[in-house]
Amino acid sequence: MHVSVGAGHRLGKLSHRFAMTAMTSPWILGPTATPARPARLFCLPFAGGSAAAYVPWRRIAAADIEVIPVQLPGRGGRIRERPLRHLDDVVAQLAAALRPALDRPYAMFGHSMGALLAFETLRALRDDGAPPPAALFVSARRAPHLPPHRAPMHLLSDADLLGELKALNGTPESVFDDQEFVDLLLPIFRADLTAVETHVYRPGAPLDCPIHAFGGDTDRVTEADLAAWAEETRVFSGVTMYSGHHFYLNDHREALIGKICRLFARFHGAR
Repeated sequence: MHVSVGAGHRLGKLSHRFAMTAMTSPWILGPTATPARPARLFCLPFAGGSAAAYVPWRRIAAADIEVIPVQLPGRGGRIRERPLRHLDDVVAQLAAALRPALDRPYAMFGHSMGALLAFETLRALRDDGAPPPAALFVSARRAPHLPPHRAPMHLLSDADLLGELKALNGTPESVFDDQEFVDLLLPIFRADLTAVETHVYRPGAPLDCPIHAFGGDTDRVTEADLAAWAEETRVFSGVTMYSGHHFYLNDHREALIGKICRLFARFHGAR
């Protein structure tokens, strides 16, 4: 199934300009679309998550938008790599890896940790003179300038950290019966939390691209937390709330992707 994009023809008109581009980077989960599509949506994972979470999006997204799942060190095909524990290191390496892939209209989507990572990566790319994105889509993440609303989780014991992971409702319960998998997942989750919770926000110029925020109405991240992203952009597009918890997107996948694709096409068409 493909979601129709109302203004998708604006992107489609660009398709003839682009030859097939092979993206061979450990940061990008392949295969990429063949032939290459005229626009790209880079999707950044949540803490403890992998690029595989976004693979189903490829079947749902508009035909002219290529979904590019971003793979972080320590998971998937990069399982032998050490997870990065400092967000600035992740941002620097990710920005360098994505720079060659910004040869066509693009946007970024990030869920939870991924939202912060996407935001900081776009700031780094901007400061490096990279082509600007059409939009940034953030999900289930408080605006970065807001103070922490809870004690750091990366300092918890393994047992307590596992309890927090279960409470997020983003991992099937059956997974926790596999102790080998749990032993593999917890260090990744802790490293990601360390990167996020020790990150120091640095005030800077707002992004020129629109930001649109998404969230679940029973999540700890409130609509007001999401609306605060308006301070980080010159063009705030608003907040869309769905029923559900922190991982509301698992229950509203098609609606969410459809909204993202329509906004992507509209924002790009307005440039």
